[in-house]
Amino acid sequence: MDEVRAGHGSLRLETDGALTALDAAGLPAAAGSGLAADLTHAVLSGSPDALKASVGELHVVRTALAAGECLEETPVPVDMTNLSVVVGGDKIIKLVRQWSGADRSARLLARLADAGVDSVPGYYGSLDWEHPEHGRGTLALLSAVIPDAGDGWTWAVDDVVAWFRGGKAPEFPAALGRLAAEVHAALLAGGAHPAPGAAEVRARADGVLDVALALTGGDAGIRLSNRAGRIREQLAAVPETAAPAFDLHGDLHVGQVLRSGEQYWLLDFDGDPQLPNAERDRPDSAARDVAHLAASLEMVASVAAKRLQAADEASLGRLYGWADEASVQLTGAYQLAAAEAGLPDLLDEAMLPGLIAEQLLRELIYAHRFLPRWQYAADGAITHRFARDSARAPRTKEPAWTPPAL
Repeated sequence: MDEVRAGHGSLRLETDGALTALDAAGLPAAAGSGLAADLTHAVLSGSPDALKASVGELHVVRTALAAGECLEETPVPVDMTNLSVVVGGDKIIKLVRQWSGADRSARLLARLADAGVDSVPGYYGSLDWEHPEHGRGTLALLSAVIPDAGDGWTWAVDDVVAWFRGGKAPEFPAALGRLAAEVHAALLAGGAHPAPGAAEVRARADGVLDVALALTGGDAGIRLSNRAGRIREQLAAVPETAAPAFDLHGDLHVGQVLRSGEQYWLLDFDGDPQLPNAERDRPDSAARDVAHLAASLEMVASVAAKRLQAADEASLGRLYGWADEASVQLTGAYQLAAAEAGLPDLLDEAMLPGLIAEQLLRELIYAHRFLPRWQYAADGAITHRFARDSARAPRTKEPAWTPPAL
């Protein structure tokens, strides 16, 4: 068992690759224990000299962004894959819980910082460990805090609920399209690759449907089975594309977007958490990210239906109709922004229907494995996106989708 020691605790590397943050007493570290401040100071100083690795060497990768000197720690009040702590009120440090779990983020955030992309929170740098057996891995990343910001599962739903109740139409779909195009243009500058072939994309998507069918039970499973034929046809229609592949965001949905006032920022470049690290880091075409984002708009409609307790056909038709139109606005704004950046062929829209369907299936799988209460959102989106296959589905009445109680 190897570790990196600091004045107020340590990061311990277990034999299975798990990284455990411990305070000075050997207990799980949390905001206020001082470990986050120690690691923050190392990144901001550009030197790991105050830290000690039991084996190997430590490195700091620093950007040119200036930061405040205060190191007071406060907690981040949400569940996170990694331990995140706000330091000094203006910085947030992410302590990685699995070896190589944030290597991708560190690489892409540094590239975006160098490119001057302002739709990503300011990035100060990372602390890396050159380990004799595991190679080089990122232990912690330090970014700027966006004050008074919320994520899209709150503000996007708020906007849709307000619109449903008579307010103005949400403007964020176009803003998200422009944001995605800006980030993609900067990531593409890191190098283009041939996109995966259509046969590979179709086979992967078809396999996802098989897994979703096997895992999804109850009324949701009945509704999915009744639509499986139409979904499979959609997945089989994904075309070949000449669009380039490059390093994507990989897990692009509204929950990854902060908003404060009229400004939007994109977070979390770790990639799709349902994929192994090697596959997660594989270049793909822009359509993959845009489809993920468009699928999340349909999930916003489901969450808004829950918030509104809307179960009648007219209300649900209006909400999911909004999602359809929002997807058009998203892709239109993306295409315009990409063309303005000199990349008119960056997005192949013909790929989107099949990739959106695949992503909604992945959301069902994610709900089954990690977050059962989330199943309703993907179930609702799939139910309303795909008509029941009357030729294959039983002729008995299908259980209607309704949002769960608040």
